[in-house]
Amino acid sequence: MRLLAAVDFGLTHGSVVATARALAPALGLEAHLVHVIPDPYFQGLAHRFPDLAPLLREALDRVEARVREALGATGLKARVLRGLPAFAVGGEAARAKLVVLGQTGDDPLERLARGGLARYLLHRGEAPVLLVPPERPLTEVRRIGVGLDESDASLAAFRLALSWKEALGAEVLGLHLVSGEGGCCYPTYLDPKGLSLAEVLEKAEAFLRARYTPLDRLLVTKGEDEADLVELARREKLDLLVLGSKAKRTWRRRLGGTVEAALQRTDLPLLVVPEATVW
Repeated sequence: MRLLAAVDFGLTHGSVVATARALAPALGLEAHLVHVIPDPYFQGLAHRFPDLAPLLREALDRVEARVREALGATGLKARVLRGLPAFAVGGEAARAKLVVLGQTGDDPLERLARGGLARYLLHRGEAPVLLVPPERPLTEVRRIGVGLDESDASLAAFRLALSWKEALGAEVLGLHLVSGEGGCCYPTYLDPKGLSLAEVLEKAEAFLRARYTPLDRLLVTKGEDEADLVELARREKLDLLVLGSKAKRTWRRRLGGTVEAALQRTDLPLLVVPEATVW
């Protein structure tokens, strides 16, 4: 099986390549880089202005040659494709066990990847997607935090985290928020009415410890907003945050509120695991 890393030579390019190079052998995967040249615009120009067609073909051929040379210098297997990035990478991702993407960036290609490619792959829910920020490649994993609740998506994320723990020699820390009624994380798996906060936290911890074993550590704390989980992950100085994706929910909230909050706010490497994942 392979690890697929999509690169675009933007701010996260080096971080994605370094992550693929370090993580693939540790997980028993083969690293493959892919770069997509978004050529539909140029094809449209050539159709509208036929006199430009030879120049555009020459320019695209030169770009492709230069990209192949640059990717070849990494020492990793690489492919250069042409087309719409989301669809081209999506086709490659269907044959991958893990997809690595850049998490943030300011140049146009990275904005395209963040707004189109990443969400396209996340919503497809076919493979776990690892998002790495610029200047923070995931080359060493010592502490993995996994968001836990009562869902099947959370269970899939937990099982993947345990597999990575064994492969990477990491510690797995379970993170769980408990909110009041109307908050993000009301504990519907128990009846919290009439209980003090301390009692609710105690019962929640007992429920999670029975469902998720073995855990190195479990933190159950009060939180009214999904973003509180991101802050908890920061305070714990995690190397990686793992969240399950509830792919069967409505389109607006298809990924789950916690995943949406983490996509917008975390500066940690973030691994989003579809609920159907079997690692």
